[in-house]
Amino acid sequence: MRKILFAGTAVLFIGLAAAPVQAQDEVDWQVLPAEKEALVKLDREQVRALRNSVRHCDDLARSNHRQTACVFLDLDRVMRQSEDAALKAYHFALPRGLRYDEKRNEGFAAERVLKMRAQALE
Repeated sequence: MRKILFAGTAVLFIGLAAAPVQAQDEVDWQVLPAEKEALVKLDREQVRALRNSVRHCDDLARSNHRQTACVFLDLDRVMRQSEDAALKAYHFALPRGLRYDEKRNEGFAAERVLKMRAQALE
């Protein structure tokens, strides 16, 4: 009985702890610029932050870090703590396959976010 109670409490705690993080990761589409050029600038800033996390985690052997927990956890933490609302929104708007890829096509990434922004604000 104690094990079941402990397991139930642990699951409840994990679920409650995850809620604030998920809320922080929601994209505020209103703060994203509507111009592709401005989104490309945000893309460059996001890649700069990604490369800082890559160096911090010493994961220099690859260009896509979506499978490297140290990199994506560090970068997500940095973005959650960022005071630049547009950069934070851009980061979490990027699909995961692009978000942690430092060699991505910045124009393609910005265009993808621009389309998602337009759909979200319809």
